Amino acid sequence: MSSDFAPAPAPAVGLGVIWCDFGGVLTPPLDEAIAQVVAASGVPWSVLMEAATRVAHDLDVTGLRPLELGLISQAEWGALLEKALPIGTVSQVDLGRWDEYWYRDRPLNTELLGELHRLTDAGVRVGMLTNSVAEWEPHRAKMLAGVDVFEAWVRSHEIGLAKPDPRIFAHADEKLSPSGSVVVLIDDIAANCLAARAHGWTSIHHVSTKSTIAELHALLLK
Repeated sequence: MSSDFAPAPAPAVGLGVIWCDFGGVLTPPLDEAIAQVVAASGVPWSVLMEAATRVAHDLDVTGLRPLELGLISQAEWGALLEKALPIGTVSQVDLGRWDEYWYRDRPLNTELLGELHRLTDAGVRVGMLTNSVAEWEPHRAKMLAGVDVFEAWVRSHEIGLAKPDPRIFAHADEKLSPSGSVVVLIDDIAANCLAARAHGWTSIHHVSTKSTIAELHALLLK
């Protein structure tokens, strides 16, 4: 794997744990996945999200939380989503198979993974902290086949907690004890980064692989 950066320096004593998000960090920006769902369904994203908001409201949550918290299956959610679409709006695909369109031809960020591998070699512990959906995990497992960089996994649907809920960061601390070390979250969602900081972690708002690696190196040199 090529990189514009030199090998990661030896970690400072205080840097101990990195928690990395999956979608939008180890994959391209979520806008690309959104575009694939819109193209397959023929329904504008704003309309899909309005319907998703209605479904979530009926379950006393917001957004995609019915899936991310494991409250209902993707098939059940998709059926409810189709019923919540405006009259006359019909999806061209079964929205209960959302994952097939979301993950179609999604590449993996091998450059950032390579950097995380180098950091583990330098003694930094790395975990995956992600808002996930049970039906999405086979896609992620296939993409990460052979990747052994993650020492621990925190998946929202398995524990009923999702970022930016502060309790998920406390749960992560139990999985990989910070032991006084600096803990870093790499995430593409600004609200999640802010919540991590409020919990006492450091965060890197991922906007590009180059900038994220540069910020990791800056933290290592502190």
